[in-house]
Amino acid sequence: VSVGRAVGGGGGVFGSAGGQVRGMANLKAVRNRMKSVSSISKITKAMSMVAAAKLRTVQAMQEASRPFSAAMERFFAGMEKAAAGEAAGQAPVGKELTVAITSDRGLCGGVNSSIVKAIKAMLADVKGKQEVEIVLLGDKGRDGLARAYADKLSYTYKDVFKSPVTFTLAGLIAEDIANRQFDTISIFFNKFKNAVSQIVTRRPVYGIEFMKAHAEVLDEYEFDTDLDSAQILLDLFEFQLASQIFNTCLENATSEQAARMSAMDNATRNGTDMLAALTLTYNRQRQAVITSELIEVISGAEALN
Repeated sequence: VSVGRAVGGGGGVFGSAGGQVRGMANLKAVRNRMKSVSSISKITKAMSMVAAAKLRTVQAMQEASRPFSAAMERFFAGMEKAAAGEAAGQAPVGKELTVAITSDRGLCGGVNSSIVKAIKAMLADVKGKQEVEIVLLGDKGRDGLARAYADKLSYTYKDVFKSPVTFTLAGLIAEDIANRQFDTISIFFNKFKNAVSQIVTRRPVYGIEFMKAHAEVLDEYEFDTDLDSAQILLDLFEFQLASQIFNTCLENATSEQAARMSAMDNATRNGTDMLAALTLTYNRQRQAVITSELIEVISGAEALN
């Protein structure tokens, strides 16, 4: 009678086999999840280390370029004052070329989305008042802008940051941009503040027509050349544009690597926390399965006795 009750009852030796199977299946799922999280954490840790190494390299280049950038700002200080005085109280006119500097790769926090948001806000502000054309340096900003402003996207320079940015590359981009028709230029980029903070910045660049209209601010300088004044201004414009692109690309590249290092470091820490929680869950479920099996063995032995 006791044996029949043990075999035929729902809570006997064989009656809870389904519960054992479910418990083992849950253990297997948790174990697979632990392996997945562990693998991803290793990848994000490696990416964080690579980003840290690249950050040191590009930051050294950025710091080395700062004296040159400061000298250029002093040289064009007169142009900046003239532009500030002319822009006061005036609505934007003419065609503006917007240069958006983004990265070619993702997984770098909000670096690219911040640039896209800033440009969208600018376009909403000048809607119907000024014609705007957008040129992208880096491919990651295209998707965010193409959904709403595909008609304003002109060209994308890809793989700009595949290798360290050089002044030669900046000069080639500046030469291509200078051949386009526009009245003003604005460069949107992330200015590097520190490893955890980057500031979206809009930097205006003086157009060639503006420089011709205010050429008198450069009269304090003496140019030792056989070129006429118009050609000198054109060369200065292209040199200024190349310098600005070079400096802003270095700033954005530094911000990108800092943001990627921070994002991957956060992902690694989250992965470690998740792995600890999964390990606790796995141990609890494993202990529950073992306890259940022991209870069944003891209950079966008592039933047989």
